Amino acid sequence: MNPKINKKDLIIYLFKKGRVKRLENAKKYPSEFFYGFLELREEGYNIKLFEEKDLGIEIKNIFLRKFFNLFSKFVFDLPFNSILGFILNNCFEKIKGAKYIVATTNSLGISLSVAKSIGLIKSDILFINMGLFPKKPNKLKVIFYKYLFKKVKLLTISKTENKYLKSHLNNLDIKYIPFGVDASFWVPQKKNISEKYALAIGNDLARDWSILVRSWDKDFPMLKIVTSLPVATKKPNITVVRGDWHNQAITDLKMRELYCNSEFVILPLKETMQPSGQSTSLQAMSCSKAVLISNIKGIWDRELLKNNENIIFTKTGNVQDLRKSIKFLFKNLKFREKIGKNGRKLIVEHFNIINMKN
Repeated sequence: MNPKINKKDLIIYLFKKGRVKRLENAKKYPSEFFYGFLELREEGYNIKLFEEKDLGIEIKNIFLRKFFNLFSKFVFDLPFNSILGFILNNCFEKIKGAKYIVATTNSLGISLSVAKSIGLIKSDILFINMGLFPKKPNKLKVIFYKYLFKKVKLLTISKTENKYLKSHLNNLDIKYIPFGVDASFWVPQKKNISEKYALAIGNDLARDWSILVRSWDKDFPMLKIVTSLPVATKKPNITVVRGDWHNQAITDLKMRELYCNSEFVILPLKETMQPSGQSTSLQAMSCSKAVLISNIKGIWDRELLKNNENIIFTKTGNVQDLRKSIKFLFKNLKFREKIGKNGRKLIVEHFNIINMKN
């Protein structure tokens, strides 16, 4: 953050959920999903955190909520439920004293931008966004967003998405900030079990579990998939572990153990412009684990992420290519170790939470 900022100026971070409980014992957890909040607080900035439930953003009437959720699909996919709830529930009163507001989800960022555009909020808004546009955005939506975000600083955590947004919203203030993980938490550790397995993790809808299951040969070692999404498989060498970040179905300590005891980490993805798999990739790399990831359009930094040097790319939606890469990784320990070592170096030098905070 700009060193000229007065530390007495109030900064408010807005999150969907899952942070307030972690604040009770923040040192137990990695800090990356606070997006620099904890590091700024430690440096003495005047800083607060709210979740959606603290603001009471949603419209309380369940029938109106369902209606506006349906209506939003026909009008630019705008989150009318959040926008109207924010205004009608007078949520801006709780945050109007802030000099800066950091919004960390699209619904929060758009709601704040609407409130800013009609004069309900005077604060400077930093909107960390992902997936504002589909592949071919509606022209009217582009025009509307150019108006809506003209007083907002848009932040992306992907160079690819940053370039994509700028191509459509070329008159707006759009900056790239590298997403960083907590390199002091996600650290390499010696394997403490003899079991041999590959690890796959994720809950976003871009995960392509079907193609991973189809690629998994019967003679491969165990595959552990950690997800809250449905996975259809009867293969005896595939285990599905139910996990969810918000509810801590698996603790971060357990996740670190799973990373470190695995042979390597696989992220099969459907084609998307969003940086899907970013946090999981970086956590695994920080633990010095080789990462095999689908080469989607949304790869967040093609200059720093180098195939067969610090990460391994596989063709999107290609069972044969994925199976071939998996087989190669299981057989080549020295190659995996080289990728893991270089991956850890990349995190320490670039994709860490201290760089993101700065």
